Order: sequence, then C-alpha cells, then structure tokens
Amino acid sequence: SSLSAWTAQQFDPALNWDDVQWIKDRWGGKLILKGIQDVEDARLAVKSGADALIVSNHGGRQLDGAQSSIEALPAIVSEVGSQIEVHMDGGIRSGQDVLKAYALGARGTYIGRAFLYGLGAMGEAGVAKALQIIHNELDLTMAFCGRTQITQVDRSILLPGTFPTA
Repeated sequence: SSLSAWTAQQFDPALNWDDVQWIKDRWGGKLILKGIQDVEDARLAVKSGADALIVSNHGGRQLDGAQSSIEALPAIVSEVGSQIEVHMDGGIRSGQDVLKAYALGARGTYIGRAFLYGLGAMGEAGVAKALQIIHNELDLTMAFCGRTQITQVDRSILLPGTFPTA
C-alpha cells in the first residue's frame, strides 16, 4: 500500500497539455515527451510544442494489457511523423528490434533492459558489451536485408503480415 500511495503522489491531475509549452519556455532546450500511445496524444504533443515524442507504454508497467509500443508506432508515425521526430521505447532487446522499429518509422530507439542485464553481469564493461552486441546484430540484420545504411531501411524489408499497420 505504501508503494501505491507513493505512486499516486507522483501524478498531478492538474497537469495539462498547456503545461508542456510552459515547461519548454522555461527549459530553453529541446523537450521530448515520453509515454505517447495514441494518435490523439501525438497530435497534442505536436500542438504543445514538443520537439520529439517517445512512443512508450513504460514497459507495460503502468497499465496491464496496454498496447505495445511497436503496435502503436505505425499509426503515430503516419499521423505526425512529418511534423515531429518519433522515437520508440519498449521491447528493444536486439538489433533486429531496432531495425524493425526504424522500418516502421521510429528515428530513435531506447534500450533499457539489455543494458541493465549487462550492468548487472559485468558493470560498465557489460553495458558496453550489450551495446556492441545490439550494434553488431543491427549491422548483420541490415546486411541480410541488403541494406548498408540505416537511411536505406523502410517497410519494404518487413514481411507483410508480420508488423502492425497504421
């Protein structure tokens, strides 16, 4: 119960989309919003002045059964990808996952769990090793797809029916 009370205290129900611009004005730097899961929120993120957004369901920890980030990604990219940079978080465990997210329109991916495993196993060297493994997997997967540059990657590398559509 103490965890749920603490969690409830972390959320301010008075926050709204106008607050994003207020924060950005005071921050003065780039502002990236994380936790966008649907097209309407993506539109509001653009309207609020955010510089980028991260499609994320926070690892599914916030709402059991929530749509996965990779499932939400195509519709969001289709709607706002020409207006704002779209990144993705959640489920990235390999270079193949990075490539699939990029092919579906993400221009950045965030990797947590693999790095935590590396950190737990070997400290800083383990994090570096995890990054090296994912980078090598990405290079190899791109080669298997006949691509030598990430900018050459699009949906054509994916088998029809194996990815969500907008």
